[in-house]
Amino acid sequence: MYKSSFSLYTSAIAVGSLLNPQSSPNAIKVASVGILLHISNCLNIVSVGCSWVVHPYDWEEKIRLDKVNPTIKYITEEDTKKYSFAKYLADKLNIPYYNLASAGTSNDFIFKRLFKRINEYDLKDSFVIIGLTDPQRHQFGKLGFKYADSKDGFWNWKKTFFTEFYDEEIRIREITMMLDLFNEYLKNKNSKLVVFNSFTNEVKYPKRNYFFNKFKTWKDYICSYDNRYVYEHNVHPIEYDHKKLADILYKEYFNGQN
Repeated sequence: MYKSSFSLYTSAIAVGSLLNPQSSPNAIKVASVGILLHISNCLNIVSVGCSWVVHPYDWEEKIRLDKVNPTIKYITEEDTKKYSFAKYLADKLNIPYYNLASAGTSNDFIFKRLFKRINEYDLKDSFVIIGLTDPQRHQFGKLGFKYADSKDGFWNWKKTFFTEFYDEEIRIREITMMLDLFNEYLKNKNSKLVVFNSFTNEVKYPKRNYFFNKFKTWKDYICSYDNRYVYEHNVHPIEYDHKKLADILYKEYFNGQN
């Protein structure tokens, strides 16, 4: 089972680091077995988030790479999900992927969709990746964040909500509580949760083992290797960024092994 194999994987690495490989070749063998079990029992890649997780964006590629004809031709959102980091990671492992992300959504929507789809598809033994969006995005009944500026009278109501009622500290606690619950829920399905902050650099979440610790935000990570990405003006990742993220997730959690 995935939960057991992940425990075996971490334990094997710990044992291997304590033993001297030269005097005890079994140390390397134990670590290798842990890695193989860890990968072979992961049956699905599941990703969920906002537009950052859905897929790369062609207009961003035009701006950053100065391309007249971008690599990616967009037809539908579902069609372009094949360019997402979830697809690239799944391809490395030769397993199915489920990209549940949707543009302009809130963290409330992300949690709701993830719970619904995991039960609907009966997903187990999965590697689940949540890309958190801006915590100020809210799901107001049937009206999501994306409708906030388009509905008559809604903008004034929204302004009142954020000036009179919104509390960032409470909001972060709410999101963290939901993540904690999801973490335990996924453990019962022999699945592993990994969470990263997509782009809200000013937000500080409490430390948890399920947070990806290789960068503060995905946006920061992009800036670290591409000086063409202008922090204030570029909005979304391009295909290259999705491939880079798939690579570091693969190396971090699957040890770069097929």
